[in-house]
Amino acid sequence: MKIKKYLAYSGLSLFIFYFGFSAYKIYVMLNYDFNGKIQNVSYKSGKYRPTITVNNHQFDLEWIRWIGDESNVNVGDSVVKHKGSLWMILTKK
Repeated sequence: MKIKKYLAYSGLSLFIFYFGFSAYKIYVMLNYDFNGKIQNVSYKSGKYRPTITVNNHQFDLEWIRWIGDESNVNVGDSVVKHKGSLWMILTKK
């Protein structure tokens, strides 16, 4: 019986840690505030959302949503994201 308790508590702890970490990442991305042209676009392994460089700062777009074609973020496109929003406006060059 004790082993089942430990397994249950371990599983519950992992579940809480996972959702806590996800909530933290969303909170960090809510504080993003940028406006400019995309200088670099890179995809980390295992992710379909890119990491972009704007004004020499990198921004991970894992939880960011944008208006426009999601699969076509290119160097030279203009982007605007305001603090407190998970939406970004993408304007093609």
